[in-house]
Amino acid sequence: MSESAAILLEAEAAFGRGETPVLATVVATRGSSYRKAGARMLVSDHRWRAGSISGGCLESDVVRRGDWLVQHGQPVLRTYDTSSDGDVALGCGGEVDVVLEPLRPDSPTVRALRRVVQDRAPAEVKVGDFTQQLTPSARLVLIGGGYDVAPVVALAHSLGWDVHVVDWRPSPRTDARFHLLSPHQLERLPLEAGCAVVVMSHHLLYDEAAVLAALGSALPGYVGLLGPRKRTEEVLARRPAGLSLERLRTPVGLDLGGEGAAAVALAIVAELQLHFSGKARDDM
Repeated sequence: MSESAAILLEAEAAFGRGETPVLATVVATRGSSYRKAGARMLVSDHRWRAGSISGGCLESDVVRRGDWLVQHGQPVLRTYDTSSDGDVALGCGGEVDVVLEPLRPDSPTVRALRRVVQDRAPAEVKVGDFTQQLTPSARLVLIGGGYDVAPVVALAHSLGWDVHVVDWRPSPRTDARFHLLSPHQLERLPLEAGCAVVVMSHHLLYDEAAVLAALGSALPGYVGLLGPRKRTEEVLARRPAGLSLERLRTPVGLDLGGEGAAAVALAIVAELQLHFSGKARDDM
């Protein structure tokens, strides 16, 4: 679950209990900081409910004083000095500006979170004097339901990505959203703009159909194929003339060493993180 989704879930639960939760949002940083602008955490009933604004060092202050700081119902800007002699004495050497705001069911921030989480559409939100862009979590489409997909799903879920698994076999070994699609139905892949597709069904013809379907769409920003280069040549042997392979990464994953499903999953997710963060494998 993404941070935005977790915050929205806990906020809705707080509304149901008749509470007014407090949302803390990092709006600016100077120097070293564990998290950057856009990081959020939710407090309700004097408890840390979801999200984070640091590595755990600033959260306790928000929990302790959040309700008091917004008692008049207006957003409050608080600056944390994380230098050795600063107010929290962490030795990190930076400053973090955090806006605390009370949330209500009809507040603009809640409406923006609903748009991002439920509609998977970008939204703009004004936090105090700061305007920020909210975007949906990264979408990952995994082709294949074998046992080695499960650790990829687990790692991707831990990063808050929106994960979908596609296979022709009806019994997936994963708790991700599952789509049962035959090789002739792969034009119905759950794609969206900028998503990543990783093909790892271990079935030559299904991999071929999936790779061609993914590359034939303009939506994915990344298409990865598991397997050695010789197998990749077989998968691509019958591709249409003129089909661009610019988005294809094969063999998929960073060369981190190790073997087995867990190591392969780590290599795949590490490369995907580079992609979603706007970096390239060649930069490593």
